Amino acid sequence: MEKNDVGVVRKGAWTPEEDILLRKCIHTFGEGKWHLVPIRAGLNRCRKSCRLRWLNYLKPSIKRGQFTKDEVDLIIRLHKLLGNRWSLIAGRLPGRTANDVKNSWNSHIEKKLRSSSSSSTKTITRTNIVRSRPQAFSNIPPPDPTTHDVNSKIDPPCETDDEIMRWWRDLLRTTLMEDHDQMMQLVNINNADADEDHQTEMSARRLS
Repeated sequence: MEKNDVGVVRKGAWTPEEDILLRKCIHTFGEGKWHLVPIRAGLNRCRKSCRLRWLNYLKPSIKRGQFTKDEVDLIIRLHKLLGNRWSLIAGRLPGRTANDVKNSWNSHIEKKLRSSSSSSTKTITRTNIVRSRPQAFSNIPPPDPTTHDVNSKIDPPCETDDEIMRWWRDLLRTTLMEDHDQMMQLVNINNADADEDHQTEMSARRLS
């Protein structure tokens, strides 16, 4: 422990008596002009030590306790933009000190982010391993619309979107071809009936 002689700046933990002197000085003269604080307060401390003691421990507006979920989310977003610039991050968190933000990041937030990232990677890897490969469409027999009940539920024997689309296109193409064949048969029948009627009419005219 250093001697508290004149000209020797005291270091180490602050005593309750020193905290009282610093509070009285700040209440009397206000914050700022930290180079004058040790003299005004009668403290054998450097100005940096006085400033940090006030801002991180003695200031009445300091917010204690665990960080809320909103505060943690804001710290994570700001850290992505600012990095380890704790004073700037703390400036956007009312009542929180740079020292508290830094300690919370190193003790809890960063570890939680690493654990979450590791869990996400394991989940993705497991999904890729367990997932089965889709069946090849070439091995699936085409549907027969003549034997298919239109009122029944249609379940394409496919898994991927491309296979399902091809399955539906083949089904529609086959159905349209069947409808076209039936229509052509009707047209041929109508044409045959028309020819027969025409021949009958011509024969009747000759007889008359």
